[in-house]
Amino acid sequence: MNRSEQEIQRTRDRIEALLARYPLLAEKINRAFLLALHRKGAVSIDDIYQRARRRAKRDAPETAPAESPGENVPQAKRWDELEKRFIREITLEEAARHMTAEEVEDLVYLVHRREEAQTLEEIANLSTVSFRLLADRIRDYCRLPVGPTKVPQRESLAVRVALIRQLISSQLEFIGVAKRYLRIRDFADLVERIIGDDRGIGSIGGKAAGMLLAHRIIEAAQREDPRAPKMPVAVPDSFFLRSDVIERFLDINGLVELQAHKYKSLDEVRDEYPLILEMFKNSEFPKPETDQLREVLRRVGSHPLIVRSSSLLEDRFGTSFAGKYRSVFVANQGTPEENLAELIGAIVEVYASILHPDPISYRQRHNLLDFDENMAVLIQKVVGRRCGRYFLPVWAGVAFCRNEYRWTPRIRREDGLARIVFGLGTRAVDRVSSDYPRMMPLGMPTLRPEAGDEEIVRYSQRLVDVIDLEENRFDTRPVREVLGCPEVRALPGLDQVFSVMREGHLQRPAGTRLHAPPEQLVVTFDKFAASPYPGFLRWMLGTIEKAYGCPVDVEFAYDGRMFHILQCRPQAWREEDIRITIPENVPAERRIFSSSRNITNGSVHNIRYIVLIDPKDYDRIGTMERRHRIVRVVNRLNERLAGERFILMGPGRWGTNDPRLGVPVGYADINNTRMLIEIARLRGGHLPEVSFGTHFFQDLVEADIRYLALYPDDEGELFNESFLHGSPNRLAEILPDYADFAGVVRVIDVSRESPGLLLHVDMDGEHQQALGYLGPPA
Repeated sequence: MNRSEQEIQRTRDRIEALLARYPLLAEKINRAFLLALHRKGAVSIDDIYQRARRRAKRDAPETAPAESPGENVPQAKRWDELEKRFIREITLEEAARHMTAEEVEDLVYLVHRREEAQTLEEIANLSTVSFRLLADRIRDYCRLPVGPTKVPQRESLAVRVALIRQLISSQLEFIGVAKRYLRIRDFADLVERIIGDDRGIGSIGGKAAGMLLAHRIIEAAQREDPRAPKMPVAVPDSFFLRSDVIERFLDINGLVELQAHKYKSLDEVRDEYPLILEMFKNSEFPKPETDQLREVLRRVGSHPLIVRSSSLLEDRFGTSFAGKYRSVFVANQGTPEENLAELIGAIVEVYASILHPDPISYRQRHNLLDFDENMAVLIQKVVGRRCGRYFLPVWAGVAFCRNEYRWTPRIRREDGLARIVFGLGTRAVDRVSSDYPRMMPLGMPTLRPEAGDEEIVRYSQRLVDVIDLEENRFDTRPVREVLGCPEVRALPGLDQVFSVMREGHLQRPAGTRLHAPPEQLVVTFDKFAASPYPGFLRWMLGTIEKAYGCPVDVEFAYDGRMFHILQCRPQAWREEDIRITIPENVPAERRIFSSSRNITNGSVHNIRYIVLIDPKDYDRIGTMERRHRIVRVVNRLNERLAGERFILMGPGRWGTNDPRLGVPVGYADINNTRMLIEIARLRGGHLPEVSFGTHFFQDLVEADIRYLALYPDDEGELFNESFLHGSPNRLAEILPDYADFAGVVRVIDVSRESPGLLLHVDMDGEHQQALGYLGPPA
């Protein structure tokens, strides 16, 4: 390359200026020039070395030895100080001659960034580093000049891993994925949103980690793959209360001894939890974090918030803790001090949920009890819009890579499933009252299990979760009532949610506005099913699954402008390679129950005990207090029969929050059963909604508890009442203190009623057939 003397001088001046600016990096800069000149073929390293020797009057030619010197002879020569000086001078001369000023700048900035990256990695790897120091170094690094040449990936990966481990998650499986997608510069924004004393250090927890990683994976795929859907994707405006803050909260309130609470019996944990919750709610919050929370409220204004758990164990590979910890909505419509008090109250309620019996039981089952489970907290602006007195999104839900809800062989398990609702997504992930989300197979989104329009209306969503801004609280309202608000009806995209019932037939809205009266509008998501969104959800799940190396589920919401990822975690699922065949030669008297709807593949054999709560008996219970006491009976049976093979059969919805529709058990009440059966009898025109896709269903999958729904009122279905009601009830023998519940809770010892036989349940998901029958031990 022929360059003018003026260009060479310009480069020489730039080199001198940069060396003066970075004197401590002079040796590394010179080494970088030497390598760059050699790689571009301008001048070889050997040539520079030879010229340096000659300048140092050591220009005697070196001849290669006649024979190889062998392994024990030095392979390289040590330079003296004079030779080193000449190497530097010659290298800088050649750099000025062969490199432009811009190339020199790029190289020097790269040396600086590599040096700072190494320093940042070393600091991030310090176990005792303060958040202030680490955040400052991240900010300093991200303010460095950026040139065309990037820091080598191997070096940047080391920094990313150190930052992920310190601030996000220490789980190796998560780090292995996240290091490929999270950039160092992503942490510059993250540290500005982290809440905690500058002198401490902690992470943002599993739920926050999964959300951020999923967003980056989708961003990368949309950026790099021209075939990717160009749907705009965001995450909610979020703030992260570090995992170490709970330690100071416990310390300043004298509650540190509660860290040993997890080792108590589950009965003690259950009995003491209400008192613990009151203690937490009335304790002092650390002042530095209180001041930071006040600033958060100033930044978000009057926008509603949700305070979500983000524990270190949450949403990890292998243990999702789905629904185990609290999430609390904060309407945020009061005075600044009232809003602050409400926000802190929500945070400490999330803290207290660590000591709830359900997560403690879950940790026992997964051998995680000894893990020091610090709780980080995710504070987010609720996705949605202000519509008159209500705040809500257009739609929200959860999508799964694997579809366990297949009512026809046409639906493929690997195509995924979405549970989607109008309004806040709580009704999509929780077991709610007599209401129904839209269950949408993403491979065939327009396919429905209902036979006709009348059935579609019967099993449509009738209630919607909202933030009531006037009442300053989370609330559940009838869909028709909320649609009476003109601002709600003006939500963009609402035409995708509703259909219009006219003259006994459902019709999709012709335009984008809803003109029919609320009483004619039905939540169907039919227009949504025909839109690009199901395809986008399927692509999103497949993209994240490929990155994670396992199936995932993703919670989401849409506010009329943007699709938001709320949460992402590995999906609990079972392999279903074994084909199940229903036996055909079982005598009629040995057939106990059958089902032909909502069947998953699997078998449960050698069941000795059947615990039955028949819906007809349950409906006769007169008070809510007594229905809640049924939970204690189930809990005691779950403990007493822990070493046996038993199943639970109960009314409607196990795990519901409404005792009128089923037994409101928690995870700790049913985690020892082999199978959970929901008896779905027709009540008041409604069949209870099946649990597929809820947090409760995810618990069953993780605990390897099989699930089956029975529909005794369906034509052709079997429910052997002579055996189930005619067999002696062993409840009083097993739990004498609860003998007065024998009219509702039945315990059948199969081996005593049918000597030599046990109960077996086979479920054929491909042909949608299930049979419970008596047979010899398998």
